[in-house]
Amino acid sequence: MSPLIVALAELVALTQVRDSYPNASPDGRQLIFHSNRSGRQAIWVSAADGANPRILFDNPALGSDPGTPVWSPDGLRIAFAMRPAGATDENESEIYVMSADGRDVQRRTHAAGDDSHPHWSADGKRIFFNSARATPDQRADWTTQWIDIYSMAMDGSDIRRHTDCRAVCTYPVPSPNGEFVAHRRTLPTAGLNWSQQPIQRNSEVFVTALDGSSSVNVSNSSAYDGWPNWSPDGRWLLFSSNRGQQPNVGQVHAIRPDGSGIKRLTDGLSKVQPSLSHDGKRLYFYENVETDKFEIGHIASMEISLGE
Repeated sequence: MSPLIVALAELVALTQVRDSYPNASPDGRQLIFHSNRSGRQAIWVSAADGANPRILFDNPALGSDPGTPVWSPDGLRIAFAMRPAGATDENESEIYVMSADGRDVQRRTHAAGDDSHPHWSADGKRIFFNSARATPDQRADWTTQWIDIYSMAMDGSDIRRHTDCRAVCTYPVPSPNGEFVAHRRTLPTAGLNWSQQPIQRNSEVFVTALDGSSSVNVSNSSAYDGWPNWSPDGRWLLFSSNRGQQPNVGQVHAIRPDGSGIKRLTDGLSKVQPSLSHDGKRLYFYENVETDKFEIGHIASMEISLGE
């Protein structure tokens, strides 16, 4: 074995900074994301081009690992998930809402287990999230729990259940017209995990009608498909997939909400967690390098045109 190959085989990361889950403000001027660049995970805000980053929220007295922040449609509030202070369940996470300046933090869910991945309805009146509150055994491994899609009024009242997956259903994003919710769902069928190893579980992207009339598998592959997000006009769904057959590498794809017209939008380094600017012209994502020993990554963006 050559010295160069030995050196590559022994490569380890000396720092492991991760900036992820980008979300652009409605006016296009700011970007929020979560990052561990301060030494622990916090919510950060920057200019839309990444300039002048600063911590927006980090308060261990309230909780730890605040993340997956999303702007309300009016730009006045931010919803996020966080492990509450004093939690004893390793899976516990709750949904919080704060003002756009990082103040007036209010807890909105109070249930055992995992409540996470909040996303606002287009009118700003409801927050969609996934929750393990209906799982038969909260002590079971997270991958075997019953995690379903719920929504609630902005103040935490009027909680509604939208799926009965009896599996892991996460990352719910309501459609712009308010009729559907896109989400990830694991199926008990043969698939590939993120490192391209065969497993008896398959991660897919579904579009579920909120009136209960249908739930359609739109990604429909043996690859790991997840992180769905709608285009502002509702004509496209964006998601990340490792169907390129590279271990720990995903790329952003666009697909029609009925599962037709799929096209790949990115290449190169792994790109996941896609989101669009509110005019639909700029794509944001988490670009990263990941192995079984480390993960590092940053927020990146590119101009995009999805077409009709």
